[in-house]
Amino acid sequence: MINNSFFGKALWLLLFPFFQIARTFRLKEIRAVDGWIIANWIIQVTFNVAIWIFFGPKAFFFMLISFFFSVGLHPLGARWVQEHYLTLSKDQETYSYYGPLNAVAFNVGYHNEHHDFPSVPWNKLPRLKKEAPAFYDNLFAHRSWTKLFFRFLFDKSITLYDRTVRNERGKVKLTDESKPDWEIVRDKEIA
Repeated sequence: MINNSFFGKALWLLLFPFFQIARTFRLKEIRAVDGWIIANWIIQVTFNVAIWIFFGPKAFFFMLISFFFSVGLHPLGARWVQEHYLTLSKDQETYSYYGPLNAVAFNVGYHNEHHDFPSVPWNKLPRLKKEAPAFYDNLFAHRSWTKLFFRFLFDKSITLYDRTVRNERGKVKLTDESKPDWEIVRDKEIA
């Protein structure tokens, strides 16, 4: 239905938040609904009702529209394409973005760095890249979410199937005893 058409990809980006919500129900390893999810929904609904009551419907709709601009049909929404779509090289699984919009997007563009060190906080990711140029400067990276946004929409050679699918997905159990980066470093310092 979406294939590689401009309108299909634009509709997909516009409705991407709903696709992300539906995605959790397809994952077999994760329970889509539990006590924490229910508590989160109650808090979110309460917060949104409070915005409506105390600030009015304009404030509520501003927040709703802002949400869609952050992850939907907007140049900032290109971050979803930047992260895992093979737009620069078929040999590199994920890309970072090094542009000025990281300043307003909490450095979410530092995607390779985040995957390598998930325990490093968002405000330290630029420093990580700077201190490890041998690992990141030779990788393909995006410099403009806006350029990527329009390229994704208009380039018929890019489809929703241009992603890397790993054959090993789902092999790590949820009961895995992996340690966060900071614990591994701490344990080495103690030894």
